[in-house]
Amino acid sequence: MLRSLLTVAYQSPSWPTTHSVVQAHPSITTRRAMPSLSEPPRHLLPELGRKLFGHKGSLKQLPENGSTTSPAHADLPPFACGLTGTSVEVLEPRRCEVEGIVPSWLEGNLFRNGPGVWDIETKGGQTYSVAHWFGGLTVMHKFQITAGKVTYRNRHLNREAEHYIQAENQEPGVMLWSDPCGTLLGRAFSLFKQAAVKGPSSFEGYTDPQTGKPGNPNVGVTVGKYRDNQLVTRTDANVLLSLDPEDLTVTNKLNYTSILPEAKGVNSASHVERDDVKGLTYDFTMDFTARLKGMYHLFCIPDDVRQEPYLLAKIQDDPCYIHSFASTENYLILMVWPCVMDPLRMMINRSVFHDLQWMPEKGVKLHVVDKRKGGKGHVATYRHDAFFAFHQINAVESGDDLLLDVSAYSDNQILVQLHRTNMLFGLNPMAAAIPTRITLPNLPAAMADGKNSIKDATSRMLAAEQFGFELFTIHPDLKCKPYRYCWGTSCQPGESYFTCLVRLDVESGAHQIWQEEGTYPGEPIFVPRPGGGQEDDGLLLSVVLAGVQKRSFLLLLDASNMREVARAWTKDPVALGFHGHFGKLDEFKQQQASVL
Repeated sequence: MLRSLLTVAYQSPSWPTTHSVVQAHPSITTRRAMPSLSEPPRHLLPELGRKLFGHKGSLKQLPENGSTTSPAHADLPPFACGLTGTSVEVLEPRRCEVEGIVPSWLEGNLFRNGPGVWDIETKGGQTYSVAHWFGGLTVMHKFQITAGKVTYRNRHLNREAEHYIQAENQEPGVMLWSDPCGTLLGRAFSLFKQAAVKGPSSFEGYTDPQTGKPGNPNVGVTVGKYRDNQLVTRTDANVLLSLDPEDLTVTNKLNYTSILPEAKGVNSASHVERDDVKGLTYDFTMDFTARLKGMYHLFCIPDDVRQEPYLLAKIQDDPCYIHSFASTENYLILMVWPCVMDPLRMMINRSVFHDLQWMPEKGVKLHVVDKRKGGKGHVATYRHDAFFAFHQINAVESGDDLLLDVSAYSDNQILVQLHRTNMLFGLNPMAAAIPTRITLPNLPAAMADGKNSIKDATSRMLAAEQFGFELFTIHPDLKCKPYRYCWGTSCQPGESYFTCLVRLDVESGAHQIWQEEGTYPGEPIFVPRPGGGQEDDGLLLSVVLAGVQKRSFLLLLDASNMREVARAWTKDPVALGFHGHFGKLDEFKQQQASVL
């Protein structure tokens, strides 16, 4: 299955541009016990804050020779300016400097989501530092492209929390962030503790000490469309924030349970599955049973507010951290990897590092659910040897089989590797997520035997050579359909952040890259050219951090050959974020603000 792909260290010494041989994988025969997540050194972040941050929390310019008051800080990577301090807020559109020619057909808005506030100076003169990349306070970004011109603006979505930290030298009491070790997966688990008792409607509970207004939860992983053409930001919890598509202000707090009472639970997936043709959103929530097992509720919410949401299936399994799931034309696939939560310990302890257990002996369960309204619900279950993943590339039905493409890690240690001390000081470089095709064979036979009869899944590597592949995109019209190309980010062995963009041909295994020294690309978004006849006829849009210049640029690449078409420079660095969405200028409905 995934032996060489998941248990052999990533050792590729260089980047060949193309390969043509697809290698199959033997099955995994060796399992190894994994401890719970180890704790990175804590002392480095406060030290970093004391040495490098000024009175406004922004990164000070280092001396020309690169030295600082501490030799350990002289070798911070160039991407540190996108992972430290506080992002400059740009509330009005600002014209970007364009190099090259932006095609006239490219018009729309690119929304980008993710953390952007990590280090805040408090009134006591100390610097409060968020420990994990995932735990930074959210900044929403918007690039608008019209008539060959590009503008940029952003907004801090958690000003109330920033003011609270400035006043109290800790994050709001409803969060788990006051302990530096407690920020891992902060977007999901910071919300977990308060809502585990009060329910998802309680995703609030602190006030801004400057204004007295209620504070917003930290919701900032993905961004996209939701019911009634709303622009929403999501996280790994049952809470969404509705945004004004023009100025990015928060207009409402939402949760699934309020419109579908059967969607119980505080955990959810940041990555929903969308059917844009039918106007449907699929997602799940996870609740805990009396015996502290996980109960997963999979459901569908129509965009049309005149249509009622409906439950598709309830599945009991281990309560695990699940960031995404998959969809084919007719089925949903819930992947339950053995990254298991202990809810009692999570609520008692102030750290989740020791309370997310890696249990490889459990393997990965793949639950298949009929996604049709009034369908058969949970129809089949498969098992695969243990791996961990954040994201799935695509899933299709091929004859009687389901083909599921993911980027797979050998275990969940990537969660520790994305701690800011590891990233900034190079203590524990990023593991490689290997692009992998998992086959769920003979679905009709599995359905005939029933969902409790667990079948074996198989897998092979998608690329001809082993390399890491994350934050990817495909042609939007080929979601749930056969496809050939995908594009994503990658990094060299030993590095702590992505340094190149990759085009992968999943049929031949060949790949091509775009790379520029000293730059760090974010998730690419594929935008098809209107009237284009080929799958790769379009542009890739990626926000790239130029670390040395301490600026960023929106990169436009020809998706067919990975050659640069244009770039649009921002004045300041855009923080290293997560995910984005590109759409037409009028795609989202202007929302009337509710009382928050």
